[in-house]
Amino acid sequence: MKNAVLTTMFVLAVGTVAALAQTGNGAPNGAHYNLNIIGKQQCTSDPMTNSNGHVIFVLLNGGDVATNLTGKLASTISKVNKIYLQQAPDANTFDVLDGNACDGNGALFELPNPTNGYSIWARALATPGGSATMTTCATDPTTSEIVCSTLNVLLTRDKGQSKFANVTKELTTITFIDPTTGNPVTVSLFDSALQDYFWNYQNNGLRLAQLRFYPLQ
Repeated sequence: MKNAVLTTMFVLAVGTVAALAQTGNGAPNGAHYNLNIIGKQQCTSDPMTNSNGHVIFVLLNGGDVATNLTGKLASTISKVNKIYLQQAPDANTFDVLDGNACDGNGALFELPNPTNGYSIWARALATPGGSATMTTCATDPTTSEIVCSTLNVLLTRDKGQSKFANVTKELTTITFIDPTTGNPVTVSLFDSALQDYFWNYQNNGLRLAQLRFYPLQ
């Protein structure tokens, strides 16, 4: 990324969520939006752009390694197992607009700007043995190149009870090394320094990932 000037440094206040009582599965108590990411050997040909609930389908085995995307032109990458992100018009709306991440367009998920205040929790479910890595990426508008965060979420389905972990920082920011200064820089989701934000979903046999979005209280 050749653009050295970046705007709106972001630190999400998660202290309030940390203080909330947690359930037996590790997630906070309280109202939340639930999103299921389901791995399929073969996905439907339906673009799933109509009302499809809280589900996004991804290939059970597929998707790019995020480090291989950084520096590539956005117009040349595959959109398979990419969940593109659209800013919601308010602080409360979470919605699956396109639930098929297996086709050439990727999926589309609408969520609020994280500065409105919410946390994200994730866990791996279904048959033990699979894993997936989620990484927040975007496009540098000055170069049209992909920038992916050095932070990611590793979801591994082990035997026994699966518990939620707080993945807010990994899924609402991009952290990378500024090539001009050599220093790490963190940019919030939907910051104008970048565009076309998405979650890169590299799946290695994980059949179900569950994400919960909790408003900060």
